[in-house]
Amino acid sequence: MRTLYIGKDFSDDPSGRFYTDGDGSGEEFREEILRPIIASGKKFKLNIDENVEGYGSSFLVEAFGGLIKFGYFTKAQVEDSFDIDYDDLDFEFYEKKINQYINEALYNSQKYVSTKDEAIAEGRYKELIDKTFVEEFCKG
Repeated sequence: MRTLYIGKDFSDDPSGRFYTDGDGSGEEFREEILRPIIASGKKFKLNIDENVEGYGSSFLVEAFGGLIKFGYFTKAQVEDSFDIDYDDLDFEFYEKKINQYINEALYNSQKYVSTKDEAIAEGRYKELIDKTFVEEFCKG
């Protein structure tokens, strides 16, 4: 089973809800990392502690709850797609929050409207994170 390391593969400072909050947002992680990987149908480990100091609730809600909110996946599909992995026991808190946001998320038939173009136009999102690994991750 492959492991996705948020801190190494995505950002060592994951923060913010939307692309308009800058690189490393929950929206970016959901749309460009989690969504395609989960859609590939391959179960994976999600490491949440290596090279990361912590997470804000806005990042976690948008990244994980948004998968259900916008109707991409059911709660069961999200829960079955990955196992959360960490060594630092302080990160048990974040595991609980991720599971909470997944369990509390409700599909609200709201159409997803990306903030990416607005963020690029305003210079707040610069596409600094290399996400070329996603395609290979989905194959493996």
